[in-house]
Amino acid sequence: MIFKHSNRTGTEPVFITCRNITGATVSAGAPVEWDVVTATDGNAVTQSKSGSLAGLFAGINHSSLADSAYGLVQVYGFRTSAYCSGSTAAQAVPGAFLIPTSGYLDNGTMSAATTSGHVFVSLMGTLSTTALTQESVFIRAM
Repeated sequence: MIFKHSNRTGTEPVFITCRNITGATVSAGAPVEWDVVTATDGNAVTQSKSGSLAGLFAGINHSSLADSAYGLVQVYGFRTSAYCSGSTAAQAVPGAFLIPTSGYLDNGTMSAATTSGHVFVSLMGTLSTTALTQESVFIRAM
């Protein structure tokens, strides 16, 4: 784990090192999940998939990560660039729960968060479109 040193001018994110086994490059800002099919070794991740269990969420990929390469995944802290899309823009207000789906975060509901038992990512701004955009989020996946 990499903990950024405490300072007064920036945020204090936490990163882990993971290996991409998606079969393709994963973009910076895309959510990733622990792989439980190919390599259950504790560092293998794939880009998030539709219908995955929320408990498999590992974090947000920090920079573009080629297949079979190692890189950083942000697991805690404020991030200004996470891929998001609002399935219903009316729910995408600051503090909304975001749920990992097919390579992006989608706005969720309290019932979805209660069902999964986890709230890993919160929207920090307003998501006013259903188009894929990069938004500010707060991550809690440690």
